[in-house]
Amino acid sequence: MNRIVRKIAGVAAAVAVAPVMLAATAQAESGPVFFSVGSMNCAIYDNGTVGCDLGSPTRLQYSFLPFLLTVNEIVIDQPFLPAHPTFDPGSPYTLPGGNPPLRDVKTGDGQWGSYIEYAGARCESGFHGSFSCQSKGRSFTSWSGTISA
Repeated sequence: MNRIVRKIAGVAAAVAVAPVMLAATAQAESGPVFFSVGSMNCAIYDNGTVGCDLGSPTRLQYSFLPFLLTVNEIVIDQPFLPAHPTFDPGSPYTLPGGNPPLRDVKTGDGQWGSYIEYAGARCESGFHGSFSCQSKGRSFTSWSGTISA
């Protein structure tokens, strides 16, 4: 009889906790997460879009172009496009007063530094100050003043 009572109590506790856990999970992925790495201010949106304001004009290179572009921001917003510049007015990926450092919003630590995973996207600090983001099957890496996409 005690076994049956314990099982019923366990099931009742699980049923009572499940809505709380589901609500916490749903709340965790709503709205953008803002962070900064060096002079870059970035945001990951709940649809997996990743964008960064670069802080100063930065060279962007694509393997399929024989020249460099100079850009002020970069975004991954479509699975059929490489990471690309946008020309939004202002700084859409930067909070007033600046974004918190990546280490303050990180979801883990990798081999070379902090990373954040959110809404299917991952951004991380890398070897010798590099920084990369991946989302929607696309990526970009920033190192030594140049972004490769």
